[in-house]
Amino acid sequence: MTGSWSRTLVAVGWLWMALGAGTGVAREVSSGKPGSRVGAPARGAVASSVDVARPSLVVFLVFDGLRYDDLERWRHRMGPGGFRRLLEGGTVFDSARYPYATTKTCPGHATLATGALPGVHGIISNEWYERESGAEVSCVRDSASPPLDDPKGKGVSPRRLRVSTLGDRLLATHGASSRVLSVSLKDRAAIMLGGHQGEAYWWGTKGFTTSRHHAERLPSWVSTWNEAQVSHKGGAWARGAEVATYAALGPDDDARERPPEGLGRTFPHPLTTEDAFLYTPLGAEKLFEFALAGMRAEALGKRPGARDLLAIGMSSVDVVSHGFGPESHETVDMLLRMDRALAAFLESLDREVGLSKVLVAVSADHGMAPAPARAEQRMSGVLVTRAVDAALDQAFGPDDWVEAFSTPHLYLRQARLKARKVRLEEAVEVARAAVRALPGIADVVSAVDVSVGSEQGFARRVRGEYVPERSGELVIIADPHVLLAPDDEHASTHGTPYEYDIHVPLILFGQGLPAVRQGRPVTPLDLAPTLATWLGVTLPEASGNPLCEALAPGAPVPASCVAPTR
Repeated sequence: MTGSWSRTLVAVGWLWMALGAGTGVAREVSSGKPGSRVGAPARGAVASSVDVARPSLVVFLVFDGLRYDDLERWRHRMGPGGFRRLLEGGTVFDSARYPYATTKTCPGHATLATGALPGVHGIISNEWYERESGAEVSCVRDSASPPLDDPKGKGVSPRRLRVSTLGDRLLATHGASSRVLSVSLKDRAAIMLGGHQGEAYWWGTKGFTTSRHHAERLPSWVSTWNEAQVSHKGGAWARGAEVATYAALGPDDDARERPPEGLGRTFPHPLTTEDAFLYTPLGAEKLFEFALAGMRAEALGKRPGARDLLAIGMSSVDVVSHGFGPESHETVDMLLRMDRALAAFLESLDREVGLSKVLVAVSADHGMAPAPARAEQRMSGVLVTRAVDAALDQAFGPDDWVEAFSTPHLYLRQARLKARKVRLEEAVEVARAAVRALPGIADVVSAVDVSVGSEQGFARRVRGEYVPERSGELVIIADPHVLLAPDDEHASTHGTPYEYDIHVPLILFGQGLPAVRQGRPVTPLDLAPTLATWLGVTLPEASGNPLCEALAPGAPVPASCVAPTR
């Protein structure tokens, strides 16, 4: 991409953000009286007393792959102490939707942690093609930071994240009086939630680990926890509820399923490898146990004057939905068993810290598409690259025109185009037409669309996530319920701008917050700026706005929460 074009794209992106178009949703306005708060609930619904103490601990729960409708559909099967406790006792935003297109794990966690769009924080996908190295790179790849449990393994760190997270700002503002602990089964989830300065731990080769970016050695509490674990190989994942619970889902044995780790397609699922338990409810239970061990070791929320952050990236629903589909017996069993684990976790929080001193925030990084019923609903990236190469061959002569395809980005060989004296813009239009002609394609957004501020199709959503030096010349969006993926190893996936991928839960639960449901459109980008008001920090790089209904009592009311004076 030419330098001038890149500079134009960057300028347009920042201008778009400055004009307030970042979230892509309308803000609901209250009665319209001069100085009234935007989106404010009815009188008495918001606790406004400055006497309500700020929490000593914010617990940020990110449920990977949890769709909004999952909770609504299955809450009647849940106990009173887990999700229902939060849904019935917290401030619930029923219309929280991501405003960008590529709804994947790494950008989702980065967005939740920073309050910024991917185009600002730089994490455009789980992986993308890096022209400098000529290879696809992970969002957390960093060869200088090997994991502590595998010094020769692939290094990881948050160095590709371009802005500060909520945890970073907390540590920068309050220093040693605050602590940030982030845990997950996935490295990218823990790293993005933990940010540049927080502690981050994820499941490695021998239990929970971290990288040299974060520490030179594991703390004793992590080593002690790891050493106390026993092997679950040879066990089995059995149903956690009566068979009748799953009756409406159809048969347990479904040919669409792609079970991981040799689990098989039906209950009970044998645990034939050491890591198979990670794909079962036991993985969720272990993660909550580990988080509590860290909370105790670090005395989170219990030190005088503490303002701490505990972030938990709960990966379990995602990994099971990928393997079995979101409507499978396995995913429902995982959800119900995870609800029990959540209830036990909340009870431990109440007993050891006191829920009156804790603010709990819940959301998800993305949803999940229904498992495709037909083979033609699965589309390989190879079809895309072949179609583009063939079209460019016909237009400009035979050559190897496509440099890479990293879903959903297609990268052209700019050096070959220049050598053949082919204008990049012309080649992009030929490639776009070739992809659009394929069955199963909804839209193809180009870098030109981003640079000129196009509102056609999904261009606006792509604009919010576009990073010129990381994104491809084309961003390809498949039709609803069509999986565009590099392989056929999953029953289902995510990463689209459709309702099943963008609509996620958003809940805040704690003292000073009303038990109320809000229906106005918001985005998950608004969550971190809201939590910032409770932690006494600012997020200057955030794209979202604080949720007016859930501001910390006594916190300054931001301009976005005040209707213009008439």
